[in-house]
Amino acid sequence: MPVISGGNVQQPSRLLVETILFTETTGAGTYTGSVTVPGNSVIHDIKVWSTAVWTATTTALMDVGDAADPDGWYTQIDLKATDLVVGEQIRFESAGGQEGVYYVAATGELETAWSASARVISGIVVTVGAAGNAGRTYMQVLYSDPANIGAATKV
Repeated sequence: MPVISGGNVQQPSRLLVETILFTETTGAGTYTGSVTVPGNSVIHDIKVWSTAVWTATTTALMDVGDAADPDGWYTQIDLKATDLVVGEQIRFESAGGQEGVYYVAATGELETAWSASARVISGIVVTVGAAGNAGRTYMQVLYSDPANIGAATKV
């Protein structure tokens, strides 16, 4: 419902959710999935979960970050083994020990949750080994819409 503030009609802020599916194919390679987050947005969460464990012969590791730090949010999530098996989810509140430098585990602080500039949040999966074609992993970015920001008044 619109809100009237200072004579202006303002729409409520929206929580936007964008989801990327990473699908393993045979042979070693690099998979990249990205979400562009507009400037002045706040990132509320980045979730990663699998519906099928990856079967690459040697390794299948995922980083999540941005241009400044490719593993700033999450680092080296093992998609083959214990870090992220089917039915589990990594998220800001429970990153499973895979926190990047943007997440301060001791305080729960998210260092780059807001940015004045637009940024691209990318998940990058690197597989090593000739076999494997079963893995399915999702990355979901939740952020608020910066277009509907109201202003406080001073009395």
